[in-house]
Amino acid sequence: MTTYELNGFYGSRQTPCTVLVCEDGDTKWYCVENSVNVNATNDSLEDGVDVEAVTDHDCFTWSSPIETLEELENSVAN
Repeated sequence: MTTYELNGFYGSRQTPCTVLVCEDGDTKWYCVENSVNVNATNDSLEDGVDVEAVTDHDCFTWSSPIETLEELENSVAN
């Protein structure tokens, strides 16, 4: 799996955020840093991404806020 961080935003006020990404084949699992919501997409994710505009095909809620790429990778693996 490949992991990386992007600068992104969400909401009508375009709140800045860090987006954590874990690529597993064609699927990109991602979450906003400090969120428990993990989403999967096949969309291209780049710096400046509006996370609310990404088309998701799967998701799950993790048991605690995800703060690092390692935590995201562990959540996806489980």
